[in-house]
Amino acid sequence: MSYPRIHQSKLISTIDLLVRDVLFGDIDISQVSVQLSKLYLPFIENYDPALKYMPTIEAFKKSTKDVMDNPYSQTHRWGYYNTVQFMDYLGNHKALITDEDAELIKQEKINSKVFEVDLRKLFSEEDGLSRLLFVRVDLFYLKDTMHLVTIADLHRHLTKLRDFIGNKRTCFKDRVGYAIAIEQGYEHGYHCHILLIYNGAKRWKDTYLGQAVGEKWETITDGLGSYYNCNHPANKRAYEKSGTLGIGMISRHDEQAVENAIRTALYLTDPGKADRYIDRLDQHLKVKLPKMKTFTRGITQG
Repeated sequence: MSYPRIHQSKLISTIDLLVRDVLFGDIDISQVSVQLSKLYLPFIENYDPALKYMPTIEAFKKSTKDVMDNPYSQTHRWGYYNTVQFMDYLGNHKALITDEDAELIKQEKINSKVFEVDLRKLFSEEDGLSRLLFVRVDLFYLKDTMHLVTIADLHRHLTKLRDFIGNKRTCFKDRVGYAIAIEQGYEHGYHCHILLIYNGAKRWKDTYLGQAVGEKWETITDGLGSYYNCNHPANKRAYEKSGTLGIGMISRHDEQAVENAIRTALYLTDPGKADRYIDRLDQHLKVKLPKMKTFTRGITQG
């Protein structure tokens, strides 16, 4: 049997949303049945035990397995009674999912506090530089090729990107800090937000740097990826007009600019934000490789 083409990220995100709608929302049983009919077999066929899934995804797997006599049966239909049974089984996992959500929120707050300390140190009179150049770029995959991208591909691409950042060459030369936040959207798949901080005495063309980083991503992904340059002049003018400009050249003597820059940087530690490429509030990574980190940062003088 064949199914409509659906990329790994959207399949997992859709299941996460279904589980949350059943446990915490208000969804009709008939809608759950329709969703189960669309998602169950593709998920079973693509499930990889080597990956680490969020509790919502594991709860879906265990609950559907408890219902099905044969988990690979293509003749079994999701009707009213077995859908109700699935929803009942799913309720057994509610506490675990709630606890995991609380842990994620707790970790976000820790990431935010630690990163803010790093940022304020960069701006401090004792240890910091007089000017810092903030460059923010959103990296993602083209809609037409998302079905070709798995979490393993994302990991491989980001490993290459981090190597370039660590070498501090080409568009990463004179970098004094960085942060990368990996997220997973319902429609826009795997994507990440990257912040690069440069020595403002040595780098000043932030629009060019944002474009260069984006083009580096396109090369790393062999054309599967694309980017959004937040430092484009039109974007900066909009931020400036609203009094929230926190990218570009930031002087440590401009208190408002410093606070805007820190607020912009800490944006990366909050996956519950609204963003240009986000359709849903929950942007947490729902599947990852073992020990894969969703937020990384580095601060180094020089």
